[in-house]
Amino acid sequence: MAFNVKQFIDIWRYAMCSIAFSSTCSAYDIHDVADPPVASVIYVGEVVQNGMPLQMKQFSTESSVTEVLVFYKQRWSDISKYRNDVPAYLEKHVGEWHVLSKMETDKSVVVQARKSSRGSTEGYILVTDISRATKPNQWSSEFPRIQGSRLLSNTESIDKGRAAYTLVFFNEYSVHVNRDYYRDNMHADGWQYARGSEKTKTAILYFRRDKWHCDIAVTEADDGKTIIIANLVEMNENS
Repeated sequence: MAFNVKQFIDIWRYAMCSIAFSSTCSAYDIHDVADPPVASVIYVGEVVQNGMPLQMKQFSTESSVTEVLVFYKQRWSDISKYRNDVPAYLEKHVGEWHVLSKMETDKSVVVQARKSSRGSTEGYILVTDISRATKPNQWSSEFPRIQGSRLLSNTESIDKGRAAYTLVFFNEYSVHVNRDYYRDNMHADGWQYARGSEKTKTAILYFRRDKWHCDIAVTEADDGKTIIIANLVEMNENS
């Protein structure tokens, strides 16, 4: 599926919109969120998304999208009977995604689901800890980008014991202009170009600096904008 900038922004904004609600229930964790019936579920782990600690589970099930949504609507509606001041959930469609969200104490809980290419249902369960909001990491402001680029996402995680960061930008320049910009300018910040490859509407570049690997994917989105995804991973001694 082609990356759509508007859908990305809308999903993230909607996932966080339940912050406006308040609640007085006990501490909440992603393991407190029920899995969809008869589903295969993988705990992805915890990342920091745009300064917000976020836990994530990925699921797939032969149940329909409607059945998954009904499952959560029923559970969340039953719980909300005892909290008259808090909506049971909010619902929205973002492209092909169906999104439900609610608030638990200082946690934002989101379930998003869509029909997969195989005809089954796939989706994510996300719990964001609003109380632990942190300042953006240094890469969000220091990583090179063409003037006018906008930062869509800034994700921090631990990859096999190594720090890892993923930055997503978009701008109005072509794939080739962005490719040439990174080939010509990364060295000014100490990055050494290692290699690159190119396919239709996509360019991949690899760099190294001190103890860091960086790969940059530049691709044309289906709305005409260009997406830049930079993955930075800290190297260990054996890298």
